[in-house]
Amino acid sequence: MTPSTLVERYGSPLYVYDLDEAERAAADLRTQLPSGATLFHSLKANPHPEVVRALRVAGCRAEISSAGELESALLAGHEPGTCLYTGPGKTDAELAHALERGVTFFSAESVTDLRRIARAARRQAVTARCLLRVNGGAGEGTAGLRMTGTASQFGLDLDAVDEWAPAVAGLVADEQVEPVGLHLFAMTNARDEESLVQELLANIRTAALLRDRHGLPVRVLDLGGGFAHPYAVPGDRPRYPGLRSALEAGLDEHFAGWRDGDVEVAFESGRYLSGSCGRLLTTVTDVKESKGRTFVVLDAGVNALGGLAGLRRLPPVRAQAVPAGSGQPVDGREERRVALVGPLCTPSDTLAHDTALPLPAPDDLLAIPNTGAYGLSAGLIGFLSRPAPGEVALRDGDVVSATRLDLRRGPVAGPRARPVDAAERARAVLPVLAEHARQVDAEARFPTESLAALRDSGLMGLLVPTRYGGLGGGLAELAEVAQILASGCLSSAMIWSMHCQQADAVVRFGTEQLRQELLPRIAAGSVYLGSVTSEKQTGGHLLTSAAPLREDGDGLLLERDAPIVTGGAVADGFLMTMRDAPDAPDRAVTLVYADRDRLEVEVSGDWNPLGMRGTHSVALRLKGTVPAHSVVGERGAFQRVAVGAFIPLGHIGWAACWLGAARQALSELLTVFRSPGRPSSTDLKSDLVTERLARIRIDLETVSAYLRQCVEEVSRHRAGGDELTGTSVQIHLNTLKVLASELTYRAADRCVALAGLGLGYRADSPVPLERHLRDLRSAALNYSNDRLLTATGTLCLADRAVGLIGGAPRPVPAPHS
Repeated sequence: MTPSTLVERYGSPLYVYDLDEAERAAADLRTQLPSGATLFHSLKANPHPEVVRALRVAGCRAEISSAGELESALLAGHEPGTCLYTGPGKTDAELAHALERGVTFFSAESVTDLRRIARAARRQAVTARCLLRVNGGAGEGTAGLRMTGTASQFGLDLDAVDEWAPAVAGLVADEQVEPVGLHLFAMTNARDEESLVQELLANIRTAALLRDRHGLPVRVLDLGGGFAHPYAVPGDRPRYPGLRSALEAGLDEHFAGWRDGDVEVAFESGRYLSGSCGRLLTTVTDVKESKGRTFVVLDAGVNALGGLAGLRRLPPVRAQAVPAGSGQPVDGREERRVALVGPLCTPSDTLAHDTALPLPAPDDLLAIPNTGAYGLSAGLIGFLSRPAPGEVALRDGDVVSATRLDLRRGPVAGPRARPVDAAERARAVLPVLAEHARQVDAEARFPTESLAALRDSGLMGLLVPTRYGGLGGGLAELAEVAQILASGCLSSAMIWSMHCQQADAVVRFGTEQLRQELLPRIAAGSVYLGSVTSEKQTGGHLLTSAAPLREDGDGLLLERDAPIVTGGAVADGFLMTMRDAPDAPDRAVTLVYADRDRLEVEVSGDWNPLGMRGTHSVALRLKGTVPAHSVVGERGAFQRVAVGAFIPLGHIGWAACWLGAARQALSELLTVFRSPGRPSSTDLKSDLVTERLARIRIDLETVSAYLRQCVEEVSRHRAGGDELTGTSVQIHLNTLKVLASELTYRAADRCVALAGLGLGYRADSPVPLERHLRDLRSAALNYSNDRLLTATGTLCLADRAVGLIGGAPRPVPAPHS
C-alpha cells in the first residue's frame, strides 16, 4: 500500500510501522550478541501493541517501566511473568498493580526500592525476583547519553557498595523478595562499536567484582544496551561484527559457567529493535520565505515527533525529510536549505533548523524515516491539545492495525475510592430492572428498559480495559454486579452477564484491530453482544460446530442457524462459533465477531419458556461477510477461547446471577416474616420454621463461599498468565456451576414451601417467589448439569492429587506394585 493511499485512508500525519522490518532488526541484533542471550525489548521506545507483538514473536521479552507499558505488553501477548519491570520511583500503587497482573521480576534502583518491592510482594503473598541495578564507574565508551557513572537517580552507587550490600543481604532472608542478579545499563546510543564493547566489558568486570568481593548473587546478568540507530534521518542500523566474540571472551573469563546456563545473560534494546520499522508521513501545509530563510510548514511538529523528549532531546533539531515513497530528489525540483517546522503556536516547534530538501509544494507528502523508536512515544502529544497522529502497522505491505491515541480528561478518584465503582452503578440501575421485571416475565419480552439503563451506566464495559474507555473491572466486580442486578430481574442480569462473557473473549483473544474498533463502542454502551453457539446438529455441544466458515474476496462468509440466542433480536453484534472450513472436522471451531449491520438477521423462532422469559432467547438465521481481523483467537482453536474466557466467565457469571436471585427470594421472605402482616400460619418460634430458614441460608452460604473461591482462583491464574487448562481448575469451575444451579433452586423451592400456597405459589403474589422458582429451574438446564457431571467425573480420574479448591493439593500417591 502506497504512502499516499495510506494517508488518504487514515489521514496525516501518520506513523507507519513495518512489522517485518522490526522482526528483521531483532534477528540482526541476536546474531551479534552472545549465543543464547536473553533480549528484552524496551517498550519506552515504542509501546504500540503490534510492534510489541512482532518483537515478542521474534523472541524478545518485554522491559517495562509503567502500568501503561505493562498493559501494552499484555495486549501483545507477553506473559506477565516474563516481563522485567524497571525504573526509579516505583510507587506502592504501581507495584501492587504489576503484581496483581502477574509481574514478579523487577529491577531495584535502591535499597528503599527493594524494600518497597518486598513489602508489595508480601501483601500479594508472592515472591518477587529482583535485579540490583548498579550505578558503576564513569565508563570507557562514548555514548549519545550516559545514564550512570555520575550522580544519578539510576541504580545503587558502586563506590557505596560497602553500605548497601549488607542491607541487601539482610533482605535475602525475606521470603517475599529474592535478589537474583545484577543490572548494569550505563549508556544509550553508543558512538561506535569500540565504545559499546568497552562499556559492556566494563559491566561484566563490575558484576564479577560485586559477586567475588561482596557475595552478591549473579544468576541473571542484565548488561543493558547502548545499541545505536539513526533517528529521524535516513540511514541503516549499524553492525557490530566484533561484539559477539568480545563479549563471549569477557564472559568466559569472569563467568565461566554462563554457556551452561549457570548465568542468564540479558541485553535490552529499544531504538535498535524498533527504530527502522517506523516512518512519519507528514503533509506540507505551507512553504514560505521570511528574511532570507525558507520555512516548510508541516502538519506534524514536536507534538508528533518528540526528539527523544524522554532522554533530554527536545526538540529534534536534525530531522531530515524525503519525498514519501522515494529517497531520491523529485525531478525538476530545486534542492534548497530549509527549516522544517510544525503547526504549533510556538517558535519551539522546529523539527530541523537547516536541512537540504528538494523544495516541496503545499499538499506534498513527505516522510521522516527511522522514527519507529522514540517517535510518537516521546512526542508532546498533550501540547496544544491537537489530535495525535494515526498509527498504522503493516505486515507484508497489508494493514493489520490502524489506531490513534486519544487523551481524555476524566475524574480522579479520591485516595479511599474504589478503583471501579461498579457496585454503586449497579445499585443505581437496580430500580429500573425491578420495576419492569414482572411485566417482562408476563409478556416474555426482552427487557428493553433494563438494557437502556445498563447502556447508560457504563456497566456494559465493566471488563473492558480503561485504555479502551471501559471500567477495567475484574471477576470480583462481575460477580458482585451480577448478584445486585439479579436481585431485581434475573433475566436482565443473565443478559448482562453473558454480554460480559463475550466482551471478555474479545479483550483476551481479539485481534488488536478488532479491539480498537469494538471495545470503545462496548465501553460507551452502544454495542450489546449476543452469543451464537447453539446448533441443532451439535446438540448444544460448545466445542463443536456444523456451519462452515467460507472465504471469499471480501473476507469471511458467515451463514448460521441458531435455535437459541439470548437477546438475539436486539443484539448489536454477535460472537458466533463456526466450523473453520467446509472440509474441516466439526471440532475445528473458529470464533468470529460480526456487527449486526454486516449481517442479514432473521428471527426464525419465538421464545415462550417456563422461566427466564425475559432473556428472549429466540432462534435466528444470520448471514453476512466480515473482515479477516474479526476472528477471535486462532483459526480452528476456539477451545482455547472457551477454556480461557467462555467457560470461566459463564460459570462465574451464571452462578452469581442465580445466587443474587435466590438471595433476594430469602430476603423478601424474611421481610414478610418480620412484618405484622405475615401469614398467621407462620410461627417464628417454631423449630421447623427456623430449621428450614437455616437450611436455606446454609445453601446460599455454600454457593457464596465457593463462588468467591473460584473467582480468586481464576483471577490468580489469569494474573500469572497461566492457562486455565489445569484439571483441578476445570473441576472447580464445573462444580461451581452444578453446585450453584442445584442449591439456589433448592433454596428458592424451600422459600416457596415456607411462604405457603397463598404467598409463595401464586403468580400474583406481592412477593415474586413463584417467578424466582421458575427462573432458577432453568439453571440446571443451562448447559446441562448431566454433561458437566460426566466431564467432571472423567477429570477426577486424571486429578490424582485431588486438588480441592482453596487448599493445598495432597501429594500424589505412589502407584501400587
